[in-house]
Amino acid sequence: MKEGWEAVIGLEIHAQLSTESKIFCGCSTRFGDEPNSNTCPVCLGLPGALPVLNRRAVELGARAALALGLHVNEVSIFARKNYFYPDLPKGYQISQYDRPFSEKGLLEIVTAERDEGGQAREWRPMPVRITRLHLEEDAGKNVHEGLPAPRSPR
Repeated sequence: MKEGWEAVIGLEIHAQLSTESKIFCGCSTRFGDEPNSNTCPVCLGLPGALPVLNRRAVELGARAALALGLHVNEVSIFARKNYFYPDLPKGYQISQYDRPFSEKGLLEIVTAERDEGGQAREWRPMPVRITRLHLEEDAGKNVHEGLPAPRSPR
């Protein structure tokens, strides 16, 4: 590595909140139901269908934010993120970017220097900065039917 440079590694981690209905409508989040059975005009982005924020999703988001030491913003904004992808049938995703739900947190993990054999030598706390926690709808799921089942290794 060049002198005076520091490696900074960022991760984007997604977590699914355990709610009974989707974040912007009353459709079920049950996994394994028939394809397209848990949809409504809001999910499909039909004209005139307006999203309504799921209160339980906000509560769970706040719990996660507080557990991670984030500042929960008094104002956050949802916007349409437009892109075209097979798992996004309506052509946009409702998400937060400019004004996220919460931000500026810290998670402390314990790590160690390791010797050549991989054994831990000296344990110490390491702070991990968390830039933001935002809420967004899950885009969807691609199911590829008709493909042959993968073979098991011999």
